[in-house]
This record gives sequence, C-alpha cells and structure tokens, in this order.
Amino acid sequence: MRAKFFVRITLAVAAVLAAWLALRSGAAPALTAADASTQEIMKLKLGYSQGALQAIAMEDYSLLALNAQKLSKLSHATGWHSRQTPEYQLFTAEFRRHADALNKAARDTNLDAATVAYFQLTLSCVSCHKYMRGVKTVRLNSPGR
Repeated sequence: MRAKFFVRITLAVAAVLAAWLALRSGAAPALTAADASTQEIMKLKLGYSQGALQAIAMEDYSLLALNAQKLSKLSHATGWHSRQTPEYQLFTAEFRRHADALNKAARDTNLDAATVAYFQLTLSCVSCHKYMRGVKTVRLNSPGR
C-alpha cells in the first residue's frame, strides 16, 4: 500500500517538474548530432525525459526503453561535457546509471522500478544543474589574443 502511494506521489511530482521545465524551455528540437551544442543537448535531454515520463504514465515500456536509451546515449555526446571537473564526471556517471536503470526497468516491465529510476534521474539532473549554476570558471586567454 505504501509503495503504491510513493509511486503516485513520485509520478505527480515528476509530472509537475517536467511540465514546468517544458513551459520554461519549449519543445525539444529534432537534433541528434553527437557534437551538438550544450544548449541543444539539454533541450534533447528534456524532450527524452518528458517522453520517459509519458511512457511511465501510460505503461508503454517500448517507448520508455527508447527514451532511456536515448538519454544514456546523449550523455556521451560532445556537447554534454561542458565542464571537465571530477564532480561533473560523477554527475554524468550518475545520470547514465539512472538512465540505464530506467532502460532495465522498461525491459523488465517493472513500473515501480521505472518510477524510482525516473525520480533518481530527475534528482541527478537537478543536482547537476544546481552545481553548474554555482561553479564559476576562469578562462585564461592565450598570449597574443
């Protein structure tokens, strides 16, 4: 009984978060290039995340697996790696681990595991974005510039 309540609450929170993010950033473009800009990559990530949430809500495991695979693959794109810090690498590894868990839950047709993996994936995004907003970088110009 408690597990079902947790799943419902988690889905509700995730749906509100996804809707809010969608309204703030617009729809994801039809872009898949591995060397897309960081901004384009983040828009794709949002679109695939929304697709995963939709798949969870509809119990569409093939759509869920597809979006989870796209999320994991996206984390390997050049534009994804906007910082070269150990912390950022940990956030990326955590994101990829949760995307892979989401894919496994889809293959196993396990709605509860998918919901938890989606929630953890969302938390990893929020944590990384919070970290990124707090990090100030120093750029050194090369001589002659």
